[in-house]
Amino acid sequence: MRRKTERYGAVDRTFEIKLNKPAKGLKAVKVLIIVLLVAIVLGLVFVGSRLYFSNDKKTVKTSETEAFADTELNDELLRIVNKSNSLEKDYVPELVERDGYSVSPLAAESLDSLLETAEKNGINLSVASAYISYDEQHKLYTKKYKYNRKRYNLTEVRAQAKTETVVPQAGNSEAQTGLLVTFRTKGKFAGSKASSWLRSNSVDYGFVERYPADKTDSTSMEANEAVYRFVGKDNAMMMRSLNKTLNEYVLYINSR
Repeated sequence: MRRKTERYGAVDRTFEIKLNKPAKGLKAVKVLIIVLLVAIVLGLVFVGSRLYFSNDKKTVKTSETEAFADTELNDELLRIVNKSNSLEKDYVPELVERDGYSVSPLAAESLDSLLETAEKNGINLSVASAYISYDEQHKLYTKKYKYNRKRYNLTEVRAQAKTETVVPQAGNSEAQTGLLVTFRTKGKFAGSKASSWLRSNSVDYGFVERYPADKTDSTSMEANEAVYRFVGKDNAMMMRSLNKTLNEYVLYINSR
């Protein structure tokens, strides 16, 4: 109730005025408006947080990419050669001649330094082979294939499968790139002092063990401690830190 006074001539009269309560519909509209405002505010907060974390993830991704900025992603250094990625018969890379073998110029200086350091440390280590031509690889494969078929009395298909895990067919060997090196030492290489030294120090010169014993599923080749592949120092260091073979590393790089 509210009182209202009005003057009529010399007389003041006071009236009581009854105030109407707000309509229920109006209350409902006010509640709806408040709910909508709260929803809008919460929505803005959610969108803002999403944008923040999205930008944060992009920053992390950029940071990871920058970690590879100095990595040698040279196509030749990371080229995988196998049945799915074969080389043509007439493919002959640029080569540097050494005493008894040829090697890619990409690997030559690093290989020279590796051998020199090994000698200074009293490690008996030398190169058994590096670049192998298409025709020479064909001869090596044929010889091993014939031996396996006769020695184990295998069918043509089984002899082929067994041989290819040790000696790839011509065109399927990374030796044709001049970047694959097979080392030797006096006596048996596996388990030797030379093998141990190489495994510990090879990455400092850009070389990685190509067919490690615990990665045969990745390489599809039998383990061979004497075979190393030049990939460049940065790649070699990263492969060791990630515990990846060349095959796994290339997949990793391509998935980023």
